Amino acid sequence: MIALILKRLFRTVLGRWVTGSVVALLLGGGALMWHNHKADLREEGRQECIQLVNEETMLQLEAALVEERRTNAELVALAEVNALANVEALARRQELETSLTALAAEMEKQRNEDPEYKEWGDAPLPDGVAERMREQATGSDPGTLRDDGS
Repeated sequence: MIALILKRLFRTVLGRWVTGSVVALLLGGGALMWHNHKADLREEGRQECIQLVNEETMLQLEAALVEERRTNAELVALAEVNALANVEALARRQELETSLTALAAEMEKQRNEDPEYKEWGDAPLPDGVAERMREQATGSDPGTLRDDGS
């Protein structure tokens, strides 16, 4: 009897509404599942793109790190060479300062002990001598004629 009632119920308008609703729910559920599946595919594609970009970035960073380490090693080697050159230059400077100090002391000693040296040591140089000495110091050719003909 219940089966008969249900059969009649489904044949009537109410049955058609129920069937339509069930079909609509099934289609809506299928559409929702398809939409979610597409969204998952997009997210998966996005993640793959991000992963590829990250891998490429990592390769570039590794190459940059290798280049930076090579440059750093070159700079360290150059710094060591420069440090050695500085030490040598400081040694030469100290040697020259010692020599200059000794020469200055000898000049002062000679000036105090030798009256003839004191007399001509304080006298100004003759005309043109200082200029020729400056020219020689700057690298001019001393054999060239100057404006005054000498």
